[in-house]
Amino acid sequence: MKSLNTAQRFWLLASLAMLVTTIAIIFIQWPLRDPAVMADLQAPECARWRELPAERFDDAWPMTGDACFELRSLMVHDKVVLASVEAYDEHRRATGIKRATRSLLTWAAIMCGVYVIAWVNSRIAAKFLELKARKSR
Repeated sequence: MKSLNTAQRFWLLASLAMLVTTIAIIFIQWPLRDPAVMADLQAPECARWRELPAERFDDAWPMTGDACFELRSLMVHDKVVLASVEAYDEHRRATGIKRATRSLLTWAAIMCGVYVIAWVNSRIAAKFLELKARKSR
């Protein structure tokens, strides 16, 4: 097996550093339980919002200070109906997984792109050096 050249070692080191950073960002941005949404999910006056059919949500943003503001805002923003704390936890988990997957795919695409660009440039440089060597003979 061929050993890595300097550029490949640098790319590998940068890839690992970016992967660690990406994983840290995933953990930092993981959706946590919002106490205001939790209160709305347990409040009796918010029952009508929790009992909406799964395919329907309110398209009108609630006004600040309206009853069930946090729950309704989340439902409109994420286009989801949350009937219980369990449904909220499942939604948070699904959202976190979706974000994590997107972040890791972005990392992979960037690192593959950098590698391909560097490889193409090294091939072009090698061809120029080969042509220069032929001319100098």
